[in-house]
Amino acid sequence: MEDKKISFEERLKQHPQLHQRFESLLDIVEDAKGDLDKANTAEERVIQELRQMGKVAIEHWAEVKESQKTKQYREADNNGNIINKGKKKIWWHTTYGEISINESRFTLNNVLNRPFSSSADIQCRGYSAPLQRRMTDFGADDSFAKASAKMEEHYGIIVPVSAMRTITEKHAEAIKTIPLETTPALPDGKDCIIAETDGTMIPIVDCSKKVSKNNNDDNRKNRETFWKEGRLCLAYSQGSATPFFSATMGKPDETGDHLIHAAINSGLGFNSIVHCVGDGATWIANQVNRVFENQGSYLIDFFHLCEYLAPASDKCDRNKSMYKKHKEMIKNGNITEVVELLRPHVEPDEVSDEKAPVKKCIRYVENRPGQFDYQNAIKNDLPIGSGLIESAHRYVIQSRLKLTGAWWKKDIADNMLALRTLRANNMWEEYWADDFIRQVA
Repeated sequence: MEDKKISFEERLKQHPQLHQRFESLLDIVEDAKGDLDKANTAEERVIQELRQMGKVAIEHWAEVKESQKTKQYREADNNGNIINKGKKKIWWHTTYGEISINESRFTLNNVLNRPFSSSADIQCRGYSAPLQRRMTDFGADDSFAKASAKMEEHYGIIVPVSAMRTITEKHAEAIKTIPLETTPALPDGKDCIIAETDGTMIPIVDCSKKVSKNNNDDNRKNRETFWKEGRLCLAYSQGSATPFFSATMGKPDETGDHLIHAAINSGLGFNSIVHCVGDGATWIANQVNRVFENQGSYLIDFFHLCEYLAPASDKCDRNKSMYKKHKEMIKNGNITEVVELLRPHVEPDEVSDEKAPVKKCIRYVENRPGQFDYQNAIKNDLPIGSGLIESAHRYVIQSRLKLTGAWWKKDIADNMLALRTLRANNMWEEYWADDFIRQVA
């Protein structure tokens, strides 16, 4: 034990700054100044000291590695062709702050070589992967200004808002490149997959379109702003409480690909049936037919139907008692009978839709044949409403992409959807374990 103690002390003496940090930590433990009566105060002091110790440790590690790699590089020069170009300061950002050392540089056949930075996988002025992970974590949930403030609050380092935006958006872009699974591979998957999709409007800005030149060169006005639908998909196996999400700013066919991707990741197999539920948007039913074919069925959200049924039923009955009866009839599979009960009350063609609820309701139903089988859904304990996807919009998409004053470029919004759904799918750890993130930023 004594030999080990001496060995450690000797090693520590070779790093005077680190030795000083250990002494400062011991001063906290022993309350050398007599001002640490409160546990919270002691904890804050330890956090500050460990941050400084971490910075010193990384710098010393870098100095040792730089010396080793430089020596190895020189020893490998059997022909004496390497030209020493001297040392130059290199620095990068970490969770412990900015790290800097003087790095040896060489040229071989007129090519500049930096043995340390190449082997250490760092770039001057770059950001370490652990720091990028924390930046992206905050940037995925809050405005980039708030994310920058949180970095200072929790890690004691100042990250420019512009860097916070750049790093977060680059990782969002990398996540977007992860290919979708659109072909089921399981011969024996889950018996029933429940799938839903719906859109929400996202504020988009297009700076490539000049709106006006008569604005005293105010570039804030030289852009077009509009709203574009972002489409969220989810799927889960019957009985599961954990949906898998996927999202896109793309066209309906892209949304369909995301929908089957979500279903596959929820256990879709060749034997599975897919129960889809959503609003009356024609494109949704079309995509369900396209991607799931004979495995899928589409059910109109019952509460969306009721938005048409309620005013129509009320107009047919002054006492407004028929609405409840019509709902029960529809749930029991008698929607055709309900339509026939409504038909004698259809408004004339010249009456506008705003004043013709019966006409609107009948048209809504007849334009969507086969999409109102609530009786079978209830019998098989399947949902008849799409409340899950509608609530998911709030916490998956809207809480980040619809912040007050936020406007997005379309491709960046699309990338941020990929980032948000990756986190919602609990794949955060899996992404950061992948080696390719080192090439992102």
